[in-house]
Amino acid sequence: MSHRFDDSSPPPLGPQAAIIIGTLISIGLVFAVQLISQLVSPGPPVAADNPAAVAIAPDASVPAAQLTVAPNRESDSSPDATPGSVFTVIATSIPTNTPTPINTPSPTVTPTPTLNLAKCNAAGCGLEAKPLPTREYDYNLLLTYETPTRRVCPECPRNETLLAHELDQLIAADRATLAHLRTIALSQEPYQLAPGIIYLVFNNVHHVVIDLEESGYVFRNIIPRAERGTLITPSYCLSQNSLVVIDADYHGLNGSNKTETGEDWFFHLGRAALFQRDGQFDIDVIRTRAEYDPTTISWGGGPIFIWDGVFNFNPKQEWFDEDNLDYYRTTRWAKISAALSQDRKYLFLTASFGLTIDEHAENIIELGQRWGIKIDRAMRFDGGESAYLAIRLGDYLVPVLNIEEPLIVNCLAVERR
Repeated sequence: MSHRFDDSSPPPLGPQAAIIIGTLISIGLVFAVQLISQLVSPGPPVAADNPAAVAIAPDASVPAAQLTVAPNRESDSSPDATPGSVFTVIATSIPTNTPTPINTPSPTVTPTPTLNLAKCNAAGCGLEAKPLPTREYDYNLLLTYETPTRRVCPECPRNETLLAHELDQLIAADRATLAHLRTIALSQEPYQLAPGIIYLVFNNVHHVVIDLEESGYVFRNIIPRAERGTLITPSYCLSQNSLVVIDADYHGLNGSNKTETGEDWFFHLGRAALFQRDGQFDIDVIRTRAEYDPTTISWGGGPIFIWDGVFNFNPKQEWFDEDNLDYYRTTRWAKISAALSQDRKYLFLTASFGLTIDEHAENIIELGQRWGIKIDRAMRFDGGESAYLAIRLGDYLVPVLNIEEPLIVNCLAVERR
């Protein structure tokens, strides 16, 4: 008997084909179950454990800013800067549509061990502070060796608290005191000016190191009550409570300056400042009033030359003309600077002669390393013939550098409470 099949119906399956199809169906069911379980289970976190999963897209719409540079030469007594060249600073782009990371740990600064600065020397601190041989005198120390005198400046404003004869007595260190200064400098041992404040010479560079967590002193930005840029001598800043006095901003007072009483003298959005805000000191270029107004005290200067712990000259493209920048980079004349540790616990006020700015930076960084302190940022103050550093030695406030009392515009002063 013959059979005819309808073309629209499938032919009957043989036994082998049925077995194969059944096997394929079973395998498919297994894969389906596994896929469903993966879809309903949580995936890996998108955070510090998987940082590559967070994509940040820069905002390409932020334009470059054209900035006019005003010259600011050392010892330029003109209070008004004239326009200089123009350069371009690329504004920092702001991320847009950035996913919020989950459980991202906040970065923490490794704290510097609490140091007794009086137990540190040029070799180190504590057990590392091994006795050092006395160094031979080097001319680059520029140490004062004759009784200091005040500069004759009839047009300069007078000290508001001390009379002329009182100032003369304060700075007129006798020969025994000057010999003591020389001994301290050549010994490379610390001299404690007050608890938490020491003076020390390291490789022919003068350092005043201040523990910012101590409380027995105050910082002052002393500026005469006159037209901005009025020239003074450091004698204007001295008092019977003075522990340390240095010169700060350049002639013209063209950096961001605010006194400890909150008196706002000048705000420059393109130059660095040493400032205190929210109880902490920092060094940076403050670009906006919103950032500057909360500061409690500020000394202008610049350029920055240590950034993130390494020598980095003018990383914030501060408003200095190229001639000044070249001079600040290469001169070996006297220079004054301020540097901060990474954890903002220590402030270094440094004076050198005979070093370029990169050598000056290397000296500060190396001293910090010997003490276990990571120097994070540093900026330059006025220098050359305007350089000034005086420290308290007994009854006297002794100018350390053998330079005639300079003409300056303001002081950074540390005073006993």
